[in-house]
Parts: sequence; structure tokens; C-alpha cells
Amino acid sequence: MKARFLDIWRKVMQTIDNTPTTLQNCEDEAIHLIESVQSFGYVIAINPSTKKIQVVSENINDMFNVDVVPGETLITELIDIPSPEARTFQTIHDAVKGGNVRHAYQWKFAENALHLKDWEKEGSGVAFDSNGLLVIELEPTPQLSFEAAQQWVPMDVDIRALLPDVDDRDSIGDVADAIAQVFKQYIGFDSVMVYQFDKTYCGEVIGEAANADSRSFKGLKFPASDIPSQARELYLKNRVRCVYDVEEQVISLKPSVKEAERPPLDLSMSMVRSVSPMHIAYLKNMGIRSSFSVSLVFEGKLWGLLACHNSKPVYIDQKKRLVCESLGHLYAWQLHTKALHKKKEQFQIRQRKLNYIVHQLTSYTNPLEAITQKEGDLLDVADSCGMAVVTPTGNYLVGKTPTEKTLARLLEKFAVNGSEQSIAINRLTNEILDSGDLNGIRGMYISCVSSKLGYYTVWFREQKDKTIRWAGRDAARKDIGKSLTPRNSFDMYLQSVADESVEWTEDDQLIIEGFDHLFIPYALSLKASLDRQISKLEELDKAKDQFLASISHELRSPLNSIVGWTDLALMDVGNVDRMTDALGVIKRAASTQAALINDILDLSRIISGTMKLSTHSLNIAGAISEVAKSFEAGFASKNIQLSINCEDEHTQILGDNLRIKQVINNLLSNALKFTSKGGTVHVRGRREHSNYLFRVKDNGKGMTREQLSHVFERFYQGKNEHNKHGLGLGLSIVKSLVEMHGGEIYAESDGLNSGTTFFVSLPIAPLSLHDDIIETKNSEISDLTESLRLSGLRILVAEDEQDARDFIKLFLESNGARVNVVKNGLLAWKEINDMPEAFDILLSDIGMPEMDGLGLVVKIRASEIPEIAKLNAVALTAYAYTSDRVKALKAGFNNYVSKPVDGEELLTILEMYLPETAH
Repeated sequence: MKARFLDIWRKVMQTIDNTPTTLQNCEDEAIHLIESVQSFGYVIAINPSTKKIQVVSENINDMFNVDVVPGETLITELIDIPSPEARTFQTIHDAVKGGNVRHAYQWKFAENALHLKDWEKEGSGVAFDSNGLLVIELEPTPQLSFEAAQQWVPMDVDIRALLPDVDDRDSIGDVADAIAQVFKQYIGFDSVMVYQFDKTYCGEVIGEAANADSRSFKGLKFPASDIPSQARELYLKNRVRCVYDVEEQVISLKPSVKEAERPPLDLSMSMVRSVSPMHIAYLKNMGIRSSFSVSLVFEGKLWGLLACHNSKPVYIDQKKRLVCESLGHLYAWQLHTKALHKKKEQFQIRQRKLNYIVHQLTSYTNPLEAITQKEGDLLDVADSCGMAVVTPTGNYLVGKTPTEKTLARLLEKFAVNGSEQSIAINRLTNEILDSGDLNGIRGMYISCVSSKLGYYTVWFREQKDKTIRWAGRDAARKDIGKSLTPRNSFDMYLQSVADESVEWTEDDQLIIEGFDHLFIPYALSLKASLDRQISKLEELDKAKDQFLASISHELRSPLNSIVGWTDLALMDVGNVDRMTDALGVIKRAASTQAALINDILDLSRIISGTMKLSTHSLNIAGAISEVAKSFEAGFASKNIQLSINCEDEHTQILGDNLRIKQVINNLLSNALKFTSKGGTVHVRGRREHSNYLFRVKDNGKGMTREQLSHVFERFYQGKNEHNKHGLGLGLSIVKSLVEMHGGEIYAESDGLNSGTTFFVSLPIAPLSLHDDIIETKNSEISDLTESLRLSGLRILVAEDEQDARDFIKLFLESNGARVNVVKNGLLAWKEINDMPEAFDILLSDIGMPEMDGLGLVVKIRASEIPEIAKLNAVALTAYAYTSDRVKALKAGFNNYVSKPVDGEELLTILEMYLPETAH
């Protein structure tokens, strides 16, 4: 800090030594270190610890009888401590040091210290810190006549009358006019202007109240150089500034910086500081004798100013200036809130239009191509003349745009690789590119959807000429390289600006980003899906040709055997041995052909979606044992040891008995086929939470990693097989059947000659219903016995398994309940929040994606809505251990039922929660 002030001191000393000085840049002028004050103020700077006066204004002896000598006189000889709370001058200094702070006090003058008899024994004043000194500024209160007292405004003035009613004002300009009018009446100046800064700190007069004979500046713009950066910084620190009389001589501080070899006083927080001679000349050129400014600050930024002008000197007392400072805060809120409100209204209209457009576009099969159908509405909401969706595989252009070639060059020039930052340009010219036709485009907004993947939306605007109304012909010209002099012309100068588009606003950016987030990912994913479907159709077309070639070969082989052996038998019908052999071969060939035809029919049903499952609750361990028993002879013939171990033998699944056995049959058939003589095959099964997992493991030929990745594909047969039989459809059909039951299948092998293990996982039945048969095609369910035991009970079911959801819904509805189903806890939470009074009870699974049952019931119990917090909840889950039950009940469930639950048990539990009106 000390080094900083020494540097400032050297600059000030250099300025003093090199008088006269010619400033080249207004921003170089240290206006807060001006070392002078206006005539209505008296300045005393003291060392707070010693109470010795160090610096005073030269007019100090006009006020005090005491001969003030800097460095010797004590402050206590002039004034007393202003209040009991301010115990010492040191504590006053401690309260203001270290920041842009000043405090206002009523100072009491010492006995016989005051020289001016026309002043009261108290004076208004402020205190602030400057380089470790306590600076006290005094503006003594005069003894007022009765007439003058009527105009006196005390510190605790009711400022409500000084705040205009802005609710019924249509625009920010109307609000600014109302503020200017009220403020003009309060301070009594000829004119009051509301001055707003733009992002480059050029200012525009947006509101005004002026006498009929005063010059109007409303609607005119002023360049940023009129209020340079250090002045704007000072306006942020010190919110009021008064220039009493531009013709009056300033009062210097003593001893001077040079005489005392001291750093200059920092008068940033001063209320009596004089102003730059350059600014005085500026005001004189405007024909102004007195000025007063109030900062309009919002969220720490200089939004604008209240600029007040008068043709005669006007003194605004300190108390009134402090009231104006408070008014400035309130006026800034009124102005900014009105601007924000209008901006919000306009943005919401645009947003609603955008949502409607996106909703319509997403109803098309290919939304990207459909953009042309909504071209006018889309470009209107973004205030653009054209746009392009850029993808790695092609572009979609609508409206007025540059050519595809020019667009590619613009992206190459302006889009930053690897950056997700958007680019806004409102002055594109043909000279930007070496060649290329912009087609009249001057504005461009590049919105990066994913630069890494090469996805962008680019929006375009045409040229729109505008006229700027400047105050002064030279106001828009730069004075770089010239010595600083105040301009002397404020006549209106019209500047025409061409070859530019309208600037891209923050709201434009939000609308474009909203389009990108709402529409582009959906459209691109849908297009990618269409591309994948086309690719898949092409692959299927190739597979069809391969299938026809393969099926003709496979069907012809058993036919050849049948025809050949028939011919041999007919050649010698009396040869019983030959006839017996022939009939055996014919039977085997016919069985092979029948199996091939069945596989083809199954494949056809799976592909067309016509495969039906006759599902019911079945004992999976029993099904495995039953199928395995039929293979005992085959395994014994190859001396293969078959072992079966199925735990949880009473576990039931919801499945088609015939198709489940077909899955088991195929896996055991493969194990028998690919296991060498003397080998082993193990079948193991057990329940794992809400699924039943069984595996078929052999120590046969095994598979490579490449073979494992293709083993469930249609028509695939291992490359190492020399004796291939069949169409290679078996495992493909098995996979489809398992998935139709809501399960999954996968294979593992450590390589060739290390055996293979197939794992199948199937969801257990949610209910134990032994006699109820369910015919399903997709989600069609029928033939459940109906009752009215749950009539009037409204149930929300949360279950992630599709088959289980459908089954539970039908079972509960068949017993009179009204049922809503969702697939996870997150959707259940949304349903409950949207309709708190729509459900009597929640029946929820525990293990679910997005949000599990425990998380759901915790949120329900923590809800502030009574109807939600008190909702009854029953856990229906495969987590059957005691610890799981305790965890669910602690989380907030009222009851707990393990899968597979007996239907009668579930009905009995649910009957406990029937509403009273249902009894």
C-alpha cells in the first residue's frame, strides 16, 4: 500500500514540477487527488492517534477563531467528539479505514472556536480515511430565517413522496421521465436527465424533465470519453457529486504536496471535492453554471446517472445530498426492475413460441428435414433471416444463408476447435474471406452443440442500417494523439451506421441455446436411429440372401438321404435288413428336417413379433430337472457325467412352460454335442434377489473371444466346426425367448478346449398363482378370476419389470382396485407430487433404476405435504432376508411382502388399507 501511494506521489510531484502540463489522455488525470475543494466546504485531515491536524483547506481560518497550524494544532481545539458512541477520533477512524466508507456526523464546535457568528454551534460533516489520516469535512449549518426554515429538509425526511408510481408505466423511458420530474421538483434545478450507459459506457439520455427554456438532450447519445473510466470508478465509490458554481475559484489544501513532501489526500469519498478544470470547461461549453450528479448503481455496476443542470449557482446542503444518495439506490431499482420486467415479458413470449415450434418439429419422422416446414416461425422467434444445422454428415439450411462453401469457410475461420464457446458477430464483410458470397449476410451467431463431434447451429442476420443521434458533431470521433480539450459543440449530429446487423442480445443467445438443447439432440438421435435402421435393413437384406442359400442346402441334405434310401429300399423290397436301415435313416432325416422347419417358424414369429407366450407361474427347478432327465441316455452313451444341483427348489417364475423347456433343451443339447466322451456337464441353479440364475457348464471344446461375441447371432456357426449341422439359429432363438421372459443370457469361456458356460437369469414371479393361466402377446393378459375385494382402493405400483407390472396391474384390477403403474421410483415420486390425493397406497419394488424403493419412501415421509407424507406404502420385493425387511420398515414402509408372494396373502394385506368409504 505504501509503495502505491509513493508512486502516486511521484506522479503528482512530476505534474507540479512540469507545469504547465498537457494531458494526452483524459483517463490519465488523477481526479481523486486534485488537492482542492469547493468554497462551501472546510477540510481538516488529522492523525487520529495524536489528534494533530496535518492538512487543512486554505479557507479554514474563515470559519475558526483559532490559528490553525498544520502539524501543531490539535483537533480538540476546534471541535468536540460528535457523539457518545464515537468515543475518540481513533475509533471514528477505525470505523472508516480500509474501504470506500464515509460516515456522517453532527459535529459540535469547541467553546469560542467558531469565527462565523452566523453559524450554529453544530455543523454537518462527514469523515473518511485517506492514507491513514482521518479526513473531516465540515459544512456548518446556518442560522435560518423562518422563510428559509420552511425549505429545510432534515435527515429523516419521508422519501416516499419522492418515489414515483411506476407500476402503470409502459416502458423504462416512461419510468425515467417520472423519476426526472419528481427529482427536479425536489432539488429545484432547471433540468434533470436520466442517463443510461451501454456496455461500452457510451451514455444515452432516456428520461428528462426540463424547464421550457432549457435545452433538451433526450434521446441523444454521449461518447464514453465524456465520462472516462476513472470518473466512472469514482461514481461507483462516491454516489453524489455537487458542482456549486463553475465560475468560483477552488480552495487549495495546505501545506501543499511539494511543501510538506507528503502524499496527496485521496478525496474519493469527499463531498466537497473540486472537479477537474477540464470538466469545468466542459460544463461551461454546455452553458451550465451549477451541476449535481447522483449515481444509479445496480448489483455493483454503474447503470447510469441522474445529471442535473442549472443556469445559476445552486447550493444543495449536505443533508439533502445524502438523502439524494439514498434516492439514487431506489431509483436504480425502479429503473432496472422495469427494464427487467419488460425484458422478461418479451423473452417469455419468444420462449413459448419456441416450445410450440419444437413440439411441432418433433412430431415429424425426420425433424431436421421438417425445419423447412416451420422456417418462418423458427427464424422469426430467433430474429434471423436464415439458419443452418451443421453435422459431420451434412448440413440443413433454411432461409437466407451464405452458400454451403462459404458457410464451411466461416466455420473454419471463426469456430474454435475444441471450444464449446459460442461466437456472435454483427459486422461480417466480404473482405473477411478471400473469396465467397455472404449473400447479404452481416450478422452470424455460431452456437456450438458439440465442437468435438462437429455439430453446430449457425444463425444469420441481414444488414440493418441505423442512425445514432449524438450530442455534438465531434462526439463520435476519437481524439487519439491530440491534447485533451473539452469539446465545445453539443449540437445534434446524426451518424449513419451501415453494413451491420442488429446485435445479438443475451435473450437471443438463450433462445438459440434453448433450441439447441430442446431440439437438436432429439433430431440428431432420431436421424441416427433412422440411419441405423437403414443400415440394419441393408444387413438384413444380405442376411436374407445368406439365409436362403443356407436353408436350401440344409433342407436339401435330409431330402437327399430320404430319396436315396427310398430308392435303395425299393430296389430290393424283400431285403428286410436294408429296409430296416432305410426306414431308420428316413426317420432321422425327417426329424432333422422337422427341427429345421420348427427353427425357421420360430425365427419368423420372433422377427414378426407374433410369438405368443402362454405364461403362468411355474417351478423353474422342476423344469430344469425334467428336461435334464430326458438327456440322461444321451449323456450316458458318450460316458459324460451329468450333475444337477438346483437350490431354492420352490422358486417360481412367470413363464411359458414349453418355451422355458425349449431354452433348457437347447443348452443341454449343445453341451452334449460339444463335450467329448468322458467329459462332464454341470447344471446349477439358485435364486439371486428378484431373479433365478441357472448355468450349464461343460468341459468341451470351448470358444475363442471372437466366437463368444457372435455366438447368439442368427446363422452363426463356429469357424472351427468342420461338421456343421443346422442353420445356426438355436442360440439366437434361445436368446430371444429368454429376453421375451424379461431375462438375459450370456456365455463365458476361457478359450479353446477349456469348456463353455451359459448363464440364464429369469425374473421370479411377483405372485404365487398356481392355477391362473395368462395368454400373452406383448402385454395382452386374460383369464384371471375376478372379485371385488379391493373395490375403491387406489393403488400406485412401482415395478421395473414390464411383465411383472402388467401381471400385478391385471391381478389387482381383477380384484376391484384402481391401479396406476410406473417403472421406477422417480416416476412414482412425480405421480405422487402431481396428484397427492389420487392414491390410497403405494405398492413398490425395492430394486429399481433411477430411484429405488427405499429412496422413494424416504422422500415421501420427508414431504411437507401431509397427504404425501402419510401415504401408506407396502414393499413388494425379492430381497427376502430379515435385514432387508428391517431396512425397508425403517425407511418408512408400512408393510413388507417378499416375492413370490401368495396372491391371497397380498390381497389380505392390501385389504388392511381400504378407505373407510369402501367398507
